[in-house]
This record gives sequence, structure tokens and C-alpha cells, in this order.
Amino acid sequence: MIEFIKMNDNELRELKNFAAPIWRECYDGIVAPSHIEILIAKYFDYSNICGFLKKGMIYEYTVLKGEKIGFIAYMPCFDHVYLDKLYFLKEYRGKRLSHFVFEYLSDSFKKPLRLNVNRKNERAVRAYESNGFRIVSEEELPQSGGFVNSDYVMERRADK
Repeated sequence: MIEFIKMNDNELRELKNFAAPIWRECYDGIVAPSHIEILIAKYFDYSNICGFLKKGMIYEYTVLKGEKIGFIAYMPCFDHVYLDKLYFLKEYRGKRLSHFVFEYLSDSFKKPLRLNVNRKNERAVRAYESNGFRIVSEEELPQSGGFVNSDYVMERRADK
């Protein structure tokens, strides 16, 4: 069973070292390498994490048998929980472990779950759909460097 451990300040400072290799693997062939590096800085530089924390973001490691196998970041909102990050180390991907994340958040908050996923990330889209998520809209999110994130917004009902 997966445990969810809230990150302390030191872990948040080190999160970029843990997350960057995962992101490079996950987005290889989906997003340009220079765009990946921009996004890693945007989401995992400690000063930026502090800004997300002030807005209510919560960061937790996913832990299996005492080993950190991934991480999540989410924000409880008025009418839903926004799942901003859900990543596992390579050897734990494709093992249907995301189901435990969705159950954890659903059980904790009793609200719909919402997330953004890159439209080209077909594997992730399929994984979300198999866990009860449906596409509710599409977004084009301009990024620095002239890049654009082309995302689906997906949502899972609270009673799923």
C-alpha cells in the first residue's frame, strides 16, 4: 500500500533533484528538451515552490515499503481538488499505482478531482480515463521561450 508523506522544507528544496530526471523521461518525445528544462525551473525551483505553497499547494512523496517512488502536488479548491503533479519513478510507472493517489485524494476531500494533461501524452490520458477521468475542456497555456502547453483538462467525479 502506498503512503503519502508531506514534504518538509528540506525535501521541497531537494524536490527538483528528484523530479527533474522523471520529467525528462516522461516528456521525452512529447515536449522539446528546452521546453522541459523551462518547465522544470518553473515548477521545481525552490523559490517558485514557495509561491505555489502560498497559494495552497501541498507536496507529498508517494512511498512504498519505505522507498520514495514518486510525488504528488495538489491544491484543495472550493468545488474540487486540483491535482497539479503526479509522477512515479520509471520502474513504478504502468503498474496502476495512480489509482491509490486518486482514492487517497477522493477519500480525503470528497470532491471531484481535476487535472491538466498534455494532449500528446497519450499514455497518461489513457491512464486517467481508465481511472474515471473525462476530458471536460482543452487549454492552450503560453509559456516562456515562446512555448505553449496544449492540455486537456480532465475531471473525475467525487463519487467515482
